[in-house]
Amino acid sequence: MHRRSKTLYGVLVTVLGITLTACGGVGGGEKSGVPEDSSAKGATGQESPSVRPSKKPEWGPALAMGRPAPKLYEPQNTEGGKFEVTATKIVKGTAAQAKYLHWDQSSPGELKGNTPYFVYIAYTLKEGKPQVANPDLGAHAAALDMNGVEVAARPVVHSGFVEGGCEVPPVYMSWDIGETRTHCTVFAGDESNPPARLAWDTTDMTTVEDYMKAASWEWVAQ
Repeated sequence: MHRRSKTLYGVLVTVLGITLTACGGVGGGEKSGVPEDSSAKGATGQESPSVRPSKKPEWGPALAMGRPAPKLYEPQNTEGGKFEVTATKIVKGTAAQAKYLHWDQSSPGELKGNTPYFVYIAYTLKEGKPQVANPDLGAHAAALDMNGVEVAARPVVHSGFVEGGCEVPPVYMSWDIGETRTHCTVFAGDESNPPARLAWDTTDMTTVEDYMKAASWEWVAQ
């Protein structure tokens, strides 16, 4: 009789434990936030081998320097006009040029580097009429590695006007259809971790996939 009572008591404890667990536990200690996906994790809390992560984004084929992007773009900062965009060359600068550009005096948290890259991009007006004649068209360029990570960026003072670097551009009054202008912009990079792609788009990018879907050129520095 004593043994049967003990067994019955064990069954009751087990049933009670299951009931309390299903109700959130003693004291109403429910978890807040998004519940765990039971299909993704097993009893150990580790990801189940049957669950695969989402596919890693991949770059499309790279454009060669001098080849235009396959479609026309309408930069937001021109306030009109559609352009053919062509990356023409990238010139790798020196540590002396980087020092002359005073990157060490830039704002806190800004990406710095020991190597400047002077990037030349040509813009040909194909359609429409820009309302802004001298926009900063280089603002749409991005220097990324093969994982889509920004490994070089334009400093706050991004003119690149230094001996052997970008030249001071002329001032224009307007654009004509068929007119081509080449703009130079400087990127602060690290020689030990050079970019792999030069990407360009007119919209504000929010994800890696956005840049990988846009036109990009193989990063080949002279």
